[in-house]
Amino acid sequence: MNRLKLISALCLLGATSAQAAPSSSGPIGPNIGYGDASNANTIYDPLANPANNALNAADTEGYRVGLGINAQTRIEIQDLEGASDYYDNQIDPLLNDVANAAQLETNLETFIANYDQGNISTISGVTVPLLIKTDSMAGGLSLDYTRQVGAAGIIIKGTGNVTPAADGTNLTINRGSAALGVTYKQLDEFALGYGFKAVTSGNSALTIGVTARYLTLLSNQNNVDLKQFIDDNATGSANFSDYVDGMDTGSSDSNLTADIGINWMADNYMIGLTGMNLTEPTFKVNNMTSTQTKYDYFSSLVPSDYKMKAQYRVSAQVYSENREWTLAGSYDLAESNDLNNNDTQWWSVGASYATNSAWYIPDVRFGLRGNLIGTEKTYTNVGLTLGFLNLDVATTTTDFSGVEDKQKDAGIMASAGVEFDF
Repeated sequence: MNRLKLISALCLLGATSAQAAPSSSGPIGPNIGYGDASNANTIYDPLANPANNALNAADTEGYRVGLGINAQTRIEIQDLEGASDYYDNQIDPLLNDVANAAQLETNLETFIANYDQGNISTISGVTVPLLIKTDSMAGGLSLDYTRQVGAAGIIIKGTGNVTPAADGTNLTINRGSAALGVTYKQLDEFALGYGFKAVTSGNSALTIGVTARYLTLLSNQNNVDLKQFIDDNATGSANFSDYVDGMDTGSSDSNLTADIGINWMADNYMIGLTGMNLTEPTFKVNNMTSTQTKYDYFSSLVPSDYKMKAQYRVSAQVYSENREWTLAGSYDLAESNDLNNNDTQWWSVGASYATNSAWYIPDVRFGLRGNLIGTEKTYTNVGLTLGFLNLDVATTTTDFSGVEDKQKDAGIMASAGVEFDF
């Protein structure tokens, strides 16, 4: 039988699916570097809080018209450390050895027990924001389009033990012992937001903003039974791509949701509250798991729908009067989920220098962000804006060779984009 490449399959999934995350589940563009409180000097500011559409001291001309485009990706590896070496040394040499079926059973059981729920998750996307702020509108209007794709592969332990059996000169196993769960989601989002100063008191103001979002989601899941993969390789050479072909096609579902935000802005500080995905939109999931009786055990584990959970976030900033120097922080008040349905509850802190006074003066930003639940990863993030170009990266590690060689737990976010003010 040909090699069973569980880990290679996961890596292939991550490499081929990194194309596009809703703003509620993770930062977009320079907000990777600024943190989830964002910064008034970027047109990506309203993505963090619709109240940020309102005019503020950073809009030095008394108005602002901006347009941008941004591409980014996020990849996380969880609970797979050493899996590739274990497979190469303890499983692969026994796959064609009928005489050592008992040892293969033991090794497979150990592998499945150790790496149950081990996964690779990717969320990436392209966002195009348009921002218009003028006194004539008594505030600001933002229009955003985002194409988002999330994909993940996860090892699932079944209820039964692995039982190898001879099939001619090859080995086969019983169904239901383990599976590789593969999920794919493609989300198209159109968002229209408006923010304004509702109350003013001297140089301070209460700003309010609302964003309406129209969402279209394609959601597919395929739980590939380990038996199916082994059986297919006993008579031929099935690649993992054979099981993910077509996962980017099928029927989609549409829904509406809304975000709301409020800020209290003073000369040198701001505090805010944001609510996202307030209607908790729900979308159907297409079950692509094999319906053949000998492989259908894991079909029942596929959920019938995916719900974007509401999220509520508090944020605060302390800044210089001209809004160029900023210290900021944010904290999610509730547990939510990302596009791959991973649990999230983010916090972030950051410091930045940003100005719109001259294109040749770079904006710089750095900070930390962490997920309190789920992967519980903490990222160090840095970013730079030079002229119209934004570059941001956040990582949980600098041991990239360890990630590649040993599949050590790690996460990385990277973003590149442009924004123009007119």
